[in-house]
Amino acid sequence: MPSGQYTNLLFQSSQLGLSGQWSKVKKAYATANELLGDIIKVIPSSKVTGDLAQFIVANDLSKEDVLEKADTLSFPKSVIEYMQGFISIPTFGFPEPLRSNVLKGQVIEGANGLVCFEGRPGAELNTFDFDNERKKLEKKWGHDTGGLSGHVKSGQKIRDVNLFLSALYPGVFDEFMTHKLNMAHVTS
Repeated sequence: MPSGQYTNLLFQSSQLGLSGQWSKVKKAYATANELLGDIIKVIPSSKVTGDLAQFIVANDLSKEDVLEKADTLSFPKSVIEYMQGFISIPTFGFPEPLRSNVLKGQVIEGANGLVCFEGRPGAELNTFDFDNERKKLEKKWGHDTGGLSGHVKSGQKIRDVNLFLSALYPGVFDEFMTHKLNMAHVTS
């Protein structure tokens, strides 16, 4: 279990009233990992694994119970979304028949009855126009900010790192830039 997930899971377990069952949660994490197909653990997938582990403990389920009752259990939203392909599609596919049973009766909101994504996530996205995005960022953030690191002065171009951050996390990037700009005005 990744160290960050370990501390997060401990906190979440205590919030769910499972802190007295911490040893069961840790064992259930291994069970959840097996059920999910021994997936690579990064922030979203380790959270899914932890959510499933807590679900197993909270409902006093065994691995066999989960497999046998999957079509009738009310799984955490993160587990359903994982099985729908929101995070990614595992290299060796989703474990069946668990996936089909978890998704029985589920549909992706706003996706015309689609139950799960197939193929590479993002394959159907439009091509990203980096030149246009750079122009928008220069217009929005290209004013004189007193040389604040990460911002650009009037007439300068947005750095590539800012362009990529904005493309990947537009809302977070705008919040960050606003915060830095506000901090510059406070310290000046």
